[in-house]
Amino acid sequence: MRILILGGSGRTGSVVIDEALTRGHTVTALVRDPEVVPSKDGLTIVKGTPLEKRDVDKAFEATPDDKPAAVIVALSSKRETNSPFSKAVSPPRMMADANAIVVKAMKEYGARKLVVLQTLGVGDSFKNLPFPMRMIVRNSQMARSYEDHDLLDKEVRTCGLDYVLARPSRMVEGDVIPIKFFGDKGNGIGSMSTITRKTVAAFLVDAAEKSDWNGTTPVFAN
Repeated sequence: MRILILGGSGRTGSVVIDEALTRGHTVTALVRDPEVVPSKDGLTIVKGTPLEKRDVDKAFEATPDDKPAAVIVALSSKRETNSPFSKAVSPPRMMADANAIVVKAMKEYGARKLVVLQTLGVGDSFKNLPFPMRMIVRNSQMARSYEDHDLLDKEVRTCGLDYVLARPSRMVEGDVIPIKFFGDKGNGIGSMSTITRKTVAAFLVDAAEKSDWNGTTPVFAN
């Protein structure tokens, strides 16, 4: 299967590319700067942004005889620094608008499976975000990113495609290790829960391959 990956130049997206290729899939990565993504067998790199429909079309058409059957979105809103209080750089609806464009393209090109990387605290999982983190989100620039993801959540649920909105706990580095799921809302997840980036990447590819989580918003941790 060919998978289109958005956000493939990011810390998580780059790991998703490696995971998909390791499993024998072919991958198309739509990135703003192709030079930051190493060339690999089975990987087609397309320059562009998911905020432009013509660029998303270009990604689908880059391999005419092997068009993407699934899309994994590993985008993230950007701020001037890593501080949650620093100024946001991305547009307020970056995630929602990019996904609206992707959904339209998927319907045009016949791709049915959409997997989106979100995070614990989005949508109705917010109440299960640890209290200190809830306060940070409400009183920092992170609020705009969560609001964007909430818009995406509402729009993807009614898009008519097979979707999975993945909501892992705080990511750390490490190898793939077993996952524990906490339903669609995160009930019972611990305040110190973490998950390795490689585990998240493995789950995103699992979700693209299988129908087990279709129509769900799984919250999970190691």
